[in-house]
Amino acid sequence: MELAAKHNCHPASLAVAWVASHPVVTAPIIGARNPDQLDGSIKSLEIDMTPELRNAISALSPEPPPATDRSEEGTEHSFFMR
Repeated sequence: MELAAKHNCHPASLAVAWVASHPVVTAPIIGARNPDQLDGSIKSLEIDMTPELRNAISALSPEPPPATDRSEEGTEHSFFMR
């Protein structure tokens, strides 16, 4: 929240802009229960996600380990091995 306040934006706007700036994300999935929440997500389009800002946001939490959803490929559990 402090970082969002420093950049004069809503935390949700900053979060959506950060997700959208990831090179493998084609479109962030947003959800809103009311117009105010939707407005916060839409305002993410106004944020200039510089490399410095992206790094500052990324530094707020540890990077997750690589996905393991494909670790079964090439094993007896794989659809292709049947």
